[in-house]
Amino acid sequence: MSKARTHREPKQQRSRDTLQRLLAATVMVLEEQGLDATVPRIAKAAKVAPASIYRRFVDKDALLRAAFLEVLRQSNAMNQDTLAKAMQCQTLEETVARVISALFEQYRRHPRLLKALTRFMESDTDEVFGRNARLHIAENFNLIVDALLPFRAGIHHPLPRQALQFALLWAGSAMEAYALDSASLWHTVLPLSEKEFKAELTRGFVAYLRHSG
Repeated sequence: MSKARTHREPKQQRSRDTLQRLLAATVMVLEEQGLDATVPRIAKAAKVAPASIYRRFVDKDALLRAAFLEVLRQSNAMNQDTLAKAMQCQTLEETVARVISALFEQYRRHPRLLKALTRFMESDTDEVFGRNARLHIAENFNLIVDALLPFRAGIHHPLPRQALQFALLWAGSAMEAYALDSASLWHTVLPLSEKEFKAELTRGFVAYLRHSG
């Protein structure tokens, strides 16, 4: 079932600044400890008393929801800059390779945080948070799709946008398994180096788009 709002929205600038510092500290601790992050550890990192956190959030899960949504918003903003640079490439192959490298770097740079987000979304029962998180992730994917659509003349699938969405979801799932799960079959059945893995993802992505169907 959907839940009521679980944190207070600050009205004064000072309170908003404190909230941003608290969310940044939460993300930092999640980077270090994953879901083992504790409120006292987060409070220490934010240089506030634990009681200050509970005045804003009803519990730790509410704090984590706010922090994860902030991470997803920031990721979308960062990817807009990355895509702007990728669009300077002249060919579909070059652009796809640039996009895949940028996405893979995010998994490599923030493995514990992304693992925590995945686990939290799987276990959390707050439908509002789950819906909002999925909307942010979908927005991120669609930003990439929109960036690749100008190359539609080289996409032989009858539905170019759908083809891009499918290829991106496939590549994203493969990257997540390869980068975040050392026990995945990618490391046993096909133990490629990172360079080889990204090259094969790019080749498969483009080959699918080029297939006439």
